[in-house]
Amino acid sequence: MKGGRVLVTGAYGLIGHQSVLALREAGFEALPTDISTERPLDADFEASPLSISRVEPLNQFLKTHGIGAIVHAAGVSGPMLGRDQPHTVLSTNAGGVLDLYEAARLASVRRIVLLSSAAAYGETGEAPVDERTPLGAVDAYGVSKICSEQIARAYASHGVDTVVLRPCWVYGVRRRTTCVIKTMVADALHGQRTRLPYGVGFPRQFVHVADVARAVVAALTTSKGLQSAFNLADGGRYNLDDVARLVSERLPAARIDLASGPDPDDVICGPLNISAADAKLAWSPKLDLPAGINQMIAELSHEL
Repeated sequence: MKGGRVLVTGAYGLIGHQSVLALREAGFEALPTDISTERPLDADFEASPLSISRVEPLNQFLKTHGIGAIVHAAGVSGPMLGRDQPHTVLSTNAGGVLDLYEAARLASVRRIVLLSSAAAYGETGEAPVDERTPLGAVDAYGVSKICSEQIARAYASHGVDTVVLRPCWVYGVRRRTTCVIKTMVADALHGQRTRLPYGVGFPRQFVHVADVARAVVAALTTSKGLQSAFNLADGGRYNLDDVARLVSERLPAARIDLASGPDPDDVICGPLNISAADAKLAWSPKLDLPAGINQMIAELSHEL
């Protein structure tokens, strides 16, 4: 898809920020927006203030700025946020998507790349997970992603094409919410001990934010993956004590103590199959977890 500006929502967030940079590098005219009116110190650009609520202001913004496509990365960004506020999570994520899609329809926006989440699958156990696996989340965050995808499906017959991306745990140096990789690396670099009340034997899948941003660019240009969803992961599956070992191998001064048991903000998801993204988006991850940890160490060391 070419032509018109690409609106990026949540552009001060982890995925939104990296997506703006990747889109501009790929030759797109990306217009970053965010609900925050204060530019973070580590942001590489100024974002226009925009709240993803209320159809008419959104419609006017899209028309005024000549928006041809949208990358929707705004909203409550993980199950650790709003854990006891289901109405806030659902109204922000699903309600915001509903208003955005209606505004996009009225403004004749042709395509939306919708950042969903592998959290929509919910607890799957050890069974492999592809895009045909039922979406079984029962927590507010996961359900908000299911609702958002269904809204996108409903608007397909109204002229708004969608490519849905379902990344697993996304990490990068700009992540603000809980990130075990960043916590372990930052603590080690500052000579502090990391203590987590969970993690031994608990499996998790990761994908670096740079790889997610590459998938965003691919989703805007594809002609094969419309009205489809795609899992995004780095192809590995690590117990959190394996993550601690990888960090300690690179930072021998690291002192990481993990207790047994699951992360209360996560569920066990089986190995994510990412072959559909390869087949239809020509996307595959460039950074596996060891390489991503190396990059995290380099970036955080630079900030010291």
